[in-house]
Amino acid sequence: MTVRTRVEQPSDARATRLVHMAAFPGPDEADLVDALRRDPSWVDEFSVVAVAPVDQRELVVAHALLTRLRIGQGQGLALAPVAVAPEWQRKGVGRLVVRAALDAADAAGERLVVVLGDPDYYGRFGFTPASRHEVTGPFPVRDEYFQALPLSAYDGKPRGLCRYPAPFDGV
Repeated sequence: MTVRTRVEQPSDARATRLVHMAAFPGPDEADLVDALRRDPSWVDEFSVVAVAPVDQRELVVAHALLTRLRIGQGQGLALAPVAVAPEWQRKGVGRLVVRAALDAADAAGERLVVVLGDPDYYGRFGFTPASRHEVTGPFPVRDEYFQALPLSAYDGKPRGLCRYPAPFDGV
């Protein structure tokens, strides 16, 4: 079965929520996506879904989201959350949807993406400890878990403390 990625459409919101609800043990990530949709940090073209053809329609099977955040006096993007429907996990679908979101940000001239997550997984995309770029997270975690990925337009900035959008406060 062929899976492809595309920018999420407004009509995908319910299906995207269902993917997050299935992928995580509670509603926190799904609620976060819904709250971010209403926040100024949301960038339409950086909400990417993976879809599979099922019964003459497209079934949303994964979602990756990049939203704006402050980094020092500048701005960057946060990769969060990422969700893959359980039956599609461990098939490369997560990699496809994350890569598509990162490629969209790179093509748009964005400079830096941060993520809090497994360094083995996100290292595959080129993420390294954010401290190497003089970027720090707003919460105490081991250095290797708060990571950054410089994109093509990265010029050594932004640097400094990350401030996530308000919807992340509840997570």
